[in-house]
Amino acid sequence: ASLQVMHDLRSPLLSVANAVAIVQDLKPETRVDDSVVVECMRAMATCSQLMQNIVSDMLDFERIDSGRLVLVPAAMRVLQLLEAAADTFGGLAAAKGVTLRLIPL
Repeated sequence: ASLQVMHDLRSPLLSVANAVAIVQDLKPETRVDDSVVVECMRAMATCSQLMQNIVSDMLDFERIDSGRLVLVPAAMRVLQLLEAAADTFGGLAAAKGVTLRLIPL
């Protein structure tokens, strides 16, 4: 299980590192509201939230194992999940020359 957690943390960490590298390579006069900066910040925010969730989930598993946590099913927004996945893996994909995009049905 710990290897899976390490793998799950590695992907968003690499995406954050790629977003930071992209921002660092921008010209100093690049504005904060530039689309590249905005997209990188969005990806970093999504990935940091994902990493927080993974750590929180690890703590929850400990509580589940000890019988101190009750799980309650809840509705979720699939589009939000897909957008988060695209943000998380978009940086890794871009670094390999692949473009991820969501296509509405």
